Amino acid sequence: MSIGTKVRKYREAKNWSQEDLAMRLDTTQTTISNIESDKNIPNSLLLNKLAKELDINMNELFDDKITNINQIEKIEGAVNLGNGTINMQSPELIESILKNQEQITKLIELQSRLIENLLKK
Repeated sequence: MSIGTKVRKYREAKNWSQEDLAMRLDTTQTTISNIESDKNIPNSLLLNKLAKELDINMNELFDDKITNINQIEKIEGAVNLGNGTINMQSPELIESILKNQEQITKLIELQSRLIENLLKK
C-alpha cells in the first residue's frame, strides 16, 4: 500500500476532509490531494507532521513488504554499495534524517535569536 493510500486511510478513519488535514498541517488541500493520489511524495518534515496529526508512528506510512534482507535489492530506491545494500526508504534512515532536521531547525532558531539580539545592541 502506498504512502498516499495510507494517508487517505488514516485521514478518513478520523472523519477528516482533505481540507481539515491541510489546515492542521498548514498546507493546502491540493498538497494533500497530490499526496493521497501519489502524485507527490511528502518530504521528511511533512511526513513527520502527518504522522503526528494522524496519531500514528511514522513507520506505519512506509512499505511493510520487506521480510528479509534479500528482498531489499529488488525494491526500487535501494542502493547497492558493494559491501551491503541500503534501503533509501527505510524507516530508520528517515527517522534519523528527521531528527537531524529537527536539530538543524532548533539551531537556526537559536541563530536567528542571537542575530536579533546583536542587531538590537
